[in-house]
Amino acid sequence: MKKLGLLALMLGVALIAGCAGDDPAGPGGTLESVTGLEIDEDNCEGRDIALTWDAVSIDVDGYKVYFSTDESEWTEVGDVTETTFTHTGATSAGYYTVKAYKGDDYSENNSNVVNTLPVNDTATYRIYDNFSPADKHSGFIFGTTQGGGQTGLASSTSFRQDIYAWDLSGKGDDDVWLLSGDFGDYGNGNKTLMQEPDAATYCDLTGNWYQSYQLYTTDERVYCKLYDGYYAKIYDLAITPDPDSENGTEVSFSYELQLIKGVTLFTDK
Repeated sequence: MKKLGLLALMLGVALIAGCAGDDPAGPGGTLESVTGLEIDEDNCEGRDIALTWDAVSIDVDGYKVYFSTDESEWTEVGDVTETTFTHTGATSAGYYTVKAYKGDDYSENNSNVVNTLPVNDTATYRIYDNFSPADKHSGFIFGTTQGGGQTGLASSTSFRQDIYAWDLSGKGDDDVWLLSGDFGDYGNGNKTLMQEPDAATYCDLTGNWYQSYQLYTTDERVYCKLYDGYYAKIYDLAITPDPDSENGTEVSFSYELQLIKGVTLFTDK
């Protein structure tokens, strides 16, 4: 399954607008509901999320923008007179909604809801280093749907991996690295840079990125900058001896893939 072939389809799914809510994000009122809320993907970058919406038909004082990680509790993040707003430095992926206001009167309901949630592929994937049997999959390709990731033989020129497992120490012990798909002995794949996480919900666009990343048993997640400008987060990492070999190592994980190009926000997985 090719990443780019499905991204256009999945972007529409990830940003589907919800119905106006009967449970207001902020104060209730009698004004009409805001419509046409969208994420302006061309102006999103890193942790900055650009939003646009349609003006209501009456003269109002402005618009309140609300954010939530799960649509249960909303926090006001913007108060603007225009129909655009950029949520700068967002700390997590989540949901947005908007209300118009005039004095103490607000929209009766929320606007439609949009979100920045990544694809969360909860399947458990397993790849193996070069001390495992040669027929065990060492490479991995991120997919854009639940269960859409692929493992394969990084040694095969027909499998263009994003990352693969490798033991750089050459000792055959439990040391294991993740390597960029275009780096090292099996470097016939895609360029993927990796970052040590400082936060569970976002990676640092301007931070240090590496083409090889040593894994430790204490690691919980690793961020990946993919060759096509998208970002992924590997989580639920586990490093265990490969039961089918004397010195091989198994790396198991799940992942999230952010579907808005250049955006580095994830959930708290």
